[in-house]
Amino acid sequence: TGRLGIDIHATAGKGDVGFCGNWTLEISVKQPVRVYRGMPIGQLIYFPVEGNIEVKYNEKKNAKYSGQPNKPVESMMWKNSF
Repeated sequence: TGRLGIDIHATAGKGDVGFCGNWTLEISVKQPVRVYRGMPIGQLIYFPVEGNIEVKYNEKKNAKYSGQPNKPVESMMWKNSF
């Protein structure tokens, strides 16, 4: 899809163990392009978790995206502390 000018956001962190919600897929295009139903535009890779998980995402007190509604939500980056 890169040769078509379709970019899939690839700089976000990996999915967190314990995350329960909807993932946001960010897509941008460099030029007009047709995307057809069933056309592969990216991939999702799952890695096995090894070792103990100290705190799952849905158990973190500062987990910004826990308990989100069943629809896309806006960025909550403003909740980050810098």
